[in-house]
Amino acid sequence: MTSQPLQSILIGAGQRGAQSYAPYALEHPDQLRFVAVVEPNAVRREIFAKQHQIAPENQFEDWQLLLDRPAIADVALVCTQDWQHAAPAIAAMRAGYHVLLEKPMANIASECRELYAVSAETRRQLHICHVLRYTPHFQKMRELVQSGVLGEIIDVDHRENVAFYHMAHSYVRGNWRNKDETSPMILAKCCHDFDILSWVLSQDPKKLASFGELNHFRSENAPDGAPLRCTDGCPVEGTCPFYAPNIYLGMAPFWSGLADTARGFPRWAAKQYSENPALIRALAFLSPSLRQITNYQGWPLTVLSEVPNQENIEDALRNGPYGRCVYHCDNNVVDHQVVMMQMESDATVTLTMQGHSHFEHRSTRIEGSHGRLMAEFGNGGSRIMIDEHRTDWHMEYDTSADLEDGHGGGDFHLMEFFIKSVHEDDFENVLLGTKAALQSHLLAFAAEDARLQGKVLEQDSWQ
Repeated sequence: MTSQPLQSILIGAGQRGAQSYAPYALEHPDQLRFVAVVEPNAVRREIFAKQHQIAPENQFEDWQLLLDRPAIADVALVCTQDWQHAAPAIAAMRAGYHVLLEKPMANIASECRELYAVSAETRRQLHICHVLRYTPHFQKMRELVQSGVLGEIIDVDHRENVAFYHMAHSYVRGNWRNKDETSPMILAKCCHDFDILSWVLSQDPKKLASFGELNHFRSENAPDGAPLRCTDGCPVEGTCPFYAPNIYLGMAPFWSGLADTARGFPRWAAKQYSENPALIRALAFLSPSLRQITNYQGWPLTVLSEVPNQENIEDALRNGPYGRCVYHCDNNVVDHQVVMMQMESDATVTLTMQGHSHFEHRSTRIEGSHGRLMAEFGNGGSRIMIDEHRTDWHMEYDTSADLEDGHGGGDFHLMEFFIKSVHEDDFENVLLGTKAALQSHLLAFAAEDARLQGKVLEQDSWQ
């Protein structure tokens, strides 16, 4: 690998772009350097430019102002909202940039296909941020399945368990609440999972069906007397799990959920902070590691305010979308959906996505002719267990990443792969990965079509 860092532009300095992928450049300045930023939000643009020392003439509100020029860098990170992905990514490839594109590729199937076609035409690498492939957890799962220790794969049950507070934040109050404006939830949340299932099993579905609805977050389920905003004197504020001040000011569900999956000292600290925050604040003076909890200013707080102190969060709850009652929002995405698939080997796979989980995690159960695999992938830690039928031999693998590593370590490992692929000019292998990402998105669109039509769809309907 060359000693010179890749020069990069960032289009979209929001949660994923500025806070998940771009920090790689701050930790590894010898590998990556940002020289331009596009962000319509002036505060975000200024913060990012200051962090990465970007010259004023390379700070833009509109991506066209940058991409209409000759390329000024090697790569572009496109991390805009779902419905804004295709146009800047296509323009960047045509301008000569290799592109890292946040998932989903696009919220329209034709745009996903066009992205792949433009990559093939321009021979510019297009990496889709399917970060789960780059986690120790799912890499180990694939290794075990491909080793044959389970024998013939017969049945798979994979669950995307979206925590109740995450569902309320992103899919009821937030940016992904309305499928007509953004994406169907099965695409926005589970294009990762379609990709992982095909990758782990090394085969694709040949049939699928799907069922799901929006059951709970509806106006008819609002408690008697519930106001439009949580801060306007809600009569059930002491019992409602979706009460916004409890989620965003105390962060109690976030920390209790972390305690459910973490181990050792982090588990104890997170549990204590959710139950006795004064104790952890006092101990933080003696233990700097605890300040990661007491001074926490990450997601979801940074969605409410660029400077998420108590005053700004309280103002956001009084005046912004995240203080709305979950029963009085303009949401229409499902809060639960199941996709049933028959694979090319005739193995059966179910993918369940539901937004009422007690804590955030993915769980997987794979039944084979010779053994069983059970796994959990959570914010606080991950593990895989193998049981062999004949001998009852048991093995457990700790696949946890460091708590501060995004997506179980996947975010930075993806960046490593992206940079390495560009340096090595590994276009053909990357294009295969882009094609696999396209297939996972087409599966998600097919699942939504199957749900709406009440039909079993065959593989040729989404290829």
